[in-house]
Amino acid sequence: MTTFRLSLQVSPPEPIVARYFRLPYPQLVPMQEFVCDVGITADCHAVVTDCVWRIFSGDDVFAVRQLIGEGLMTLTGGDVNVSPEAGLALRRCYFLEPTVLPLDRLRVSVHAFARETRQPLSAQLDVPLRYYEQRADLRLPFADGVWYAIMGHDWTDIHKADPVSQAFAYDFVRIGADGAFFEGTGLRNEDHFAWGQPVLAPAPGKVIFVRDGLPDAPPGQVIEPERFRQDPQLITGNTVVIGHGHGECSYFGHLQCGSIVVAEGDYVRRGQLIARVGNSGLSQGPHLHYHVQTGPHLFVDQGLPVQFSRFRITGDVIERGFIPSRALISPA
Repeated sequence: MTTFRLSLQVSPPEPIVARYFRLPYPQLVPMQEFVCDVGITADCHAVVTDCVWRIFSGDDVFAVRQLIGEGLMTLTGGDVNVSPEAGLALRRCYFLEPTVLPLDRLRVSVHAFARETRQPLSAQLDVPLRYYEQRADLRLPFADGVWYAIMGHDWTDIHKADPVSQAFAYDFVRIGADGAFFEGTGLRNEDHFAWGQPVLAPAPGKVIFVRDGLPDAPPGQVIEPERFRQDPQLITGNTVVIGHGHGECSYFGHLQCGSIVVAEGDYVRRGQLIARVGNSGLSQGPHLHYHVQTGPHLFVDQGLPVQFSRFRITGDVIERGFIPSRALISPA
């Protein structure tokens, strides 16, 4: 009888855990967060029956999660079949855990059976979890006004569909005096308070990547993701990446077409104008996308948790901290 094998891999291979232990975080208890994809391959046609994730703190199991049947299919797009040619991906395996204990590793266990012979198959993989201490002193990338963090890098927002680079990304929009995002109908980019706002370097560094010339879409227009299938990096539209040293790079997306005033190789100071807020790429309205990753390459270089210094939230000055989703912030 032929013996078949099931194999696993995790992306990123060492997920980074963000720790939310201090204000301005709104949770009642300290939280920790990470996300990853799980890839399943087999040397036969197989059917996956369940997946178990165990999070370890030292030698102790801190948390266990299991998905079976329809629950499992929420991560696979409705499929549980593994083919030798394509494999199967469990996408956006997301964890938000209430603890201050150090989380050391994730154990992924998958069970399946060979479709033709019904032979049971299983695989297990231990994945190290790691923490990251930010080196750069980052300030908000805008000079004034009140901004709404549509998406902070906490909670399971759409950025976590890319657990490699954008797991801890932010989306910011400027708001008006009455709390609105725009005036008039909002059907023109010019109606939006964020449109054309200056985008500033959050720390000194060297410009290591620039992409300009992509058009700004009208707000609210339905944009088919298939348009970006041949070159997925275009989803962030016009882009600037600034390297701050120590493997920390600021990544700005959806910038206004023709507004970028820096070039690759330029050195910039904190607070220097680099571009203006636009609506290019895969975007429903003018906003600033910002995250930090280890290099200039989206979907390749790993995203890092991002703390800003000297900003206001609910009237208080935060000396250094993460910005929660749905927070109203301004420079201090």
